[in-house]
Amino acid sequence: ISLDRLIWAALVAWCLMARLAGAACSRPLARSDYVLAAFFLVIVVNVLAFDFRAGGGLPVSQLVFYHVLPLGLYWVARQARYSSRIVLGMLAGWALFGVYLSLTAIAEAGGLDWLIYPKYIASPEYPEFLGRARGPLLNPSGSGILQGLCLAAAAVLWPSAGRRGKLALGGICLVMLAGIYSTLTRSAWIGAGLALIGVCALAIPRRLRVPAVLGCLLVAVFAGATQWERLISFKRDRALTAEDVADSARLRPILAMVAWEMFQDRPLAGCGLGHYMDAHTQYLNQRPWGMPLEKAGPFIQHNVVLAYLVELGLVGAGLYIIVLSLWLRDAWRLWRTPDAPLWTGQYALFYLAFLVNYLVNGMFHDVTLIPMVNMIVYFLAGMTVSLRQETEALVDGHSRAALTPQSRWL
Repeated sequence: ISLDRLIWAALVAWCLMARLAGAACSRPLARSDYVLAAFFLVIVVNVLAFDFRAGGGLPVSQLVFYHVLPLGLYWVARQARYSSRIVLGMLAGWALFGVYLSLTAIAEAGGLDWLIYPKYIASPEYPEFLGRARGPLLNPSGSGILQGLCLAAAAVLWPSAGRRGKLALGGICLVMLAGIYSTLTRSAWIGAGLALIGVCALAIPRRLRVPAVLGCLLVAVFAGATQWERLISFKRDRALTAEDVADSARLRPILAMVAWEMFQDRPLAGCGLGHYMDAHTQYLNQRPWGMPLEKAGPFIQHNVVLAYLVELGLVGAGLYIIVLSLWLRDAWRLWRTPDAPLWTGQYALFYLAFLVNYLVNGMFHDVTLIPMVNMIVYFLAGMTVSLRQETEALVDGHSRAALTPQSRWL
């Protein structure tokens, strides 16, 4: 029992009382709500179908902390009322939080432990990832996702800021880029970069979009071609050498092959939530295509979809992909609603950028095992679905002159 979980319980209880009193906002169920409910039901059945006592009750704890708690926040977000003041205030809060995260990240990478708070972030008592920006979540990928989220919030606030505000936002974005670099995590760099490019590409006029995106891609290709060896192998953790970092990159195909072998044996139901570390050991002596699968022994899966595919089977992984696709579609529809207020478009673009960042990191790490990241994904998804429903109902039937989403950002 921790403070954040007590706050979660109080928030859900308060929302439940508001719902019973008729003070909460009642909205119709969306298609994504049904798919999310089906996904959660599959997880519950999966946990009960396998040995839920394994690993000291690991499947049950994963069910509660990685799925039940985030689902509670999703439900709260679906009941809440939203306005420009609330949404823009939330975006500003994320931007300011990003300043703290980035300054902490820079201090971590620079060894300035006296600047880091809370002190457990730099404590050698937790040796994993020590020496790079791991942040309050003690995970550099999670830190990269959070900083990328805050960077997107600062970027989408641009049209609402005055001249001084835009100057401040520019400085904040530069600090956050330095903080993201300090994670020394390639997926965090790629995720934040693609998210920022996406924000700029969608917000600028169409005539400038293609040249701007092509220019960014050319710079990325040039940097990758000239700095490939340095990107593959460089020292980051205090306990790791550059060769260890290169081995980490070479490990991904091996983990993918282990997942493929496991999936072929149990394609529908998987091996059970929380059972991967026990179930994958029987595949480590195989050498398909000459790949040394034994190197995957100490590691969990490093891909969100493959992790769900192995543990929940095709049904669970398929529902997960569908619900993410529906959330992405809702954000896109909210962004493309021409007569909607500016602040709803800002939020839609913010969530699109966050999902890009989340999915890129999820290709290289099982970020569902970071509880706070799950909380944010579900909460913002609930906001997206609710705002899409409200905005479409608001503009439905109106005959005002349509504004393109890009024109509102000039």
